[in-house]
Amino acid sequence: MSVFDELRAHASLPFEQARMLPLEAYASAEVLDAELATVFARDWQCVARTADLGDVGDYVCVDLPVTGGGVRPIVVIRGEDSIRAFDNVCIHRGAQLLTGCGNETRITCPYHAWVYRHDGSLVGGPYMAESTEVDGSPFSPDRHRLPEVRVELWNGFVFVNLDPDAEALGPRLAGLDDIVSRFDMGSYVTVRDEVDVWPTNWKLLVENFMDAYHVFKVHKESFGANGDSTGATEMYPGTLDWAHHRVVEADGPGLTADLDDRLDGEWRRTIVLAAVFPGFVIQLQPDWLWFLRITPIGTDRVRIAWQVAVAPATLVAADDPDDLVAGINALVDQVNSEDHPIVAGIRRSVDRPQFDRAPLSYLERNVYDFDRYLATRLSR
Repeated sequence: MSVFDELRAHASLPFEQARMLPLEAYASAEVLDAELATVFARDWQCVARTADLGDVGDYVCVDLPVTGGGVRPIVVIRGEDSIRAFDNVCIHRGAQLLTGCGNETRITCPYHAWVYRHDGSLVGGPYMAESTEVDGSPFSPDRHRLPEVRVELWNGFVFVNLDPDAEALGPRLAGLDDIVSRFDMGSYVTVRDEVDVWPTNWKLLVENFMDAYHVFKVHKESFGANGDSTGATEMYPGTLDWAHHRVVEADGPGLTADLDDRLDGEWRRTIVLAAVFPGFVIQLQPDWLWFLRITPIGTDRVRIAWQVAVAPATLVAADDPDDLVAGINALVDQVNSEDHPIVAGIRRSVDRPQFDRAPLSYLERNVYDFDRYLATRLSR
């Protein structure tokens, strides 16, 4: 039986019979190629926060993984009327237009100085007066523009899809929107922006983030420093687009800003851990937010672009905002240091199948949701 036959069978398993994905799925280059062609080329991927594109001309460059390896560079930019995404290459000779992030009144090619507006239309290029179009007519900037990539905004995040015919994102996330919209996480203030590369398979990292089973053990010195929260964890069945679970803290810090009325009742003490498949995961708290954008580099390397953001009222209410942010960052660093050897070790283990895949715990319900999503996509 091929690994794709195993995945096809896995897609139909009820949760009670679920196991880890076939081990070959984490190590096979053929599976990775299929993921790039079927998942990353057709599903919605988070690329930025709208808060980081607040002014006209603000832009962020992103490299998206593509079939056959390598990346497709795109640029996301706020124009006068909307946020748009374009291929980040000049249509003249293919030079990369922008790098990193910043603000530009116009997009100017660094090679031959062709200039584009924020809507992707071409203003013109120097020394083109004597050039002609393929039909022999005089060169006309109006006939040229940057190829546009589909964009949707969701709760303060920018998502793109390389498939022009893909189903809209909003309706697919309606149920998750009901849960997270009350937090107004789009207003949170970015306090940290990092990119890491870890030696593991991208799926193992997504699974780990949504795995509520390992927290009491792996994170006993970080998240569990004030006691085991497993009993406060509420698991919920996911969909083929997203999954989530919640931790409702009885005595946790919750929403510390008394004047912040975004949340009521137990929501002021609730942490939401959610995933938008394939690779966007968030830990959303009343006071702060941690999110990761997870994409494969190879079968054993993953790129993690992540940010930490804090609720505005929390920063205002803090006696020392810098100290508050330093404490959050220290916690996140500790959590990463605890997870890193675990997920790297699992990736090494799948190369030498020494273990049977045992049943999942009820606390791994979201791992099952993600695996079912992936197995379903790869089985089409």
